[in-house]
Order: sequence, then C-alpha cells, then structure tokens
Amino acid sequence: MPRPDIEFESSEQELAYGTKVLLEAGLSPEDIAKIRDKQKPGLALGKDLLGMRRYMVQELLAAKMSNRQIANVLQLSKETVNADRSHNRQLYTEKLLASADVHRARLLKEQMELKDQAMQGFEDSKRKKVTTLQDGDEGKSSTIIRIEESAGDHGFLNVAKNSLVEQAKLLGLHELKREENQDKSYRQFLQDLSKTIDKEKEHKQAEELRDGAVPVQAKEVEDQPEQAEASGVSFDENEEPELGPGGEALPNLEQEGY
Repeated sequence: MPRPDIEFESSEQELAYGTKVLLEAGLSPEDIAKIRDKQKPGLALGKDLLGMRRYMVQELLAAKMSNRQIANVLQLSKETVNADRSHNRQLYTEKLLASADVHRARLLKEQMELKDQAMQGFEDSKRKKVTTLQDGDEGKSSTIIRIEESAGDHGFLNVAKNSLVEQAKLLGLHELKREENQDKSYRQFLQDLSKTIDKEKEHKQAEELRDGAVPVQAKEVEDQPEQAEASGVSFDENEEPELGPGGEALPNLEQEGY
C-alpha cells in the first residue's frame, strides 16, 4: 500500500489540518460538524449535505490527503470516500467532454465558414474578358460579342481543401489520402490505360493483316500423277529428267533405242 503524501503524528494533528483546509475552502465549522455528526440518530442526510460532503472530500483530496485520512477527518468509511471520489471524477469527465464538444462545434463552424469564404473568393477571382468582333461587309456588318471567363485563383481551392480536412478530423472521420498516394495511383492508372490501348492496336493490326491476306490452296501432287508427269516435276528420290527446248520432259530411252 503506498504511503500518503502527508503524515501526521497524531489524530488531533490530522483533524486540525483537515479542518484548516476546509475552512480555507469557504466552509464553516457548523458545516463540518454537520458532516461529522451525520451518524447521529434522527439526522437525515439531504441533497445539500450530500453535495457538501462530496465537496469536502474533493478539497481534502486536493490537499494531498489520503482516503483513510479523509475518512478520519469527516468520520466516514473508506468506501464512502471512494464513492464520493468516483462521483466527482464522473462529473468532471462529463463537464470536460461537454466543454470539448462545445469547443469542437465552434471549431467546426469556423472551418465551415472558412471553406465558404474560400469558395466565394475563388469565384470572385475569376476574370471575364469581353471581345467585340465586326463581321460582314461595309454597311452590312454584324457585331459579335464573345465573353471568356478565366480560371480562378487556385490558392482559394487549397484553403477550401485544407478546411475540409480539418472538418473531417473534428468529426472523427478517416484522414484523407495524401497527395503523393493520389499522384501514384493516377500515374498507375495512366500506365495501365496506355498498355490497354497498345494491346488493342496490336490486336486490330493483326486482324487487318488476316483480312487482307490472299488464301493459298495447296494441291496434292501425289493425287494427280498425270499432271505431275506432264509438267516434268517429280517427287521421287531419283534424279529429275532433263527438259527439252520447249520445256517438255525428254523421254527416257533404253540404250538399244539410240
């Protein structure tokens, strides 16, 4: 068990120190006596006394007194002191959260107003250019008025974007992606798109080549031996016969026929 921050030599010194702290906090000796004498028969502890007791516990706790020492000064049990401390802590947390919500709402309103002002500044920064043109011959000319609007100042858009990021943080939303991640994904998208276009071009060129090709039908020479012999073409392993002046195949004669 940890030692208390302040130690006393006797219970009288402990009571005197606690009483001094409570008196300096604005309480009267009668108020202290009401809390110490609450256990007397017939004395009910109302809402006012309950709030006063919790206030006393908080003041003594701020004076670095332990739960046991506070219980001795106010003549309470340690369980009661612990319960009062838990209640005070809960009230403090609720007030803190309420204050944080008010502060968050004020910041959110400021960011929304800043975003609206930035968008209005972007619209106001756009410049309109009016050009008047004369069209037609002399005496029959017509006037053409052309209005061109230039892009606004992109600095206002950056302010609006940062304001949206701050609004997302205040609302607890997920943080927006960083610009470098967006640039990387955009570059990857362009690369994939370029590859897809190249593949489509290659496929189209291949189809065009197939459509423009001349079909070739191979003739089976073995199925037409007479035509092969008339043309003097032979696919046998023997040496091909010599051709005459007209391109006709010379007949093979035996030695006896010369």
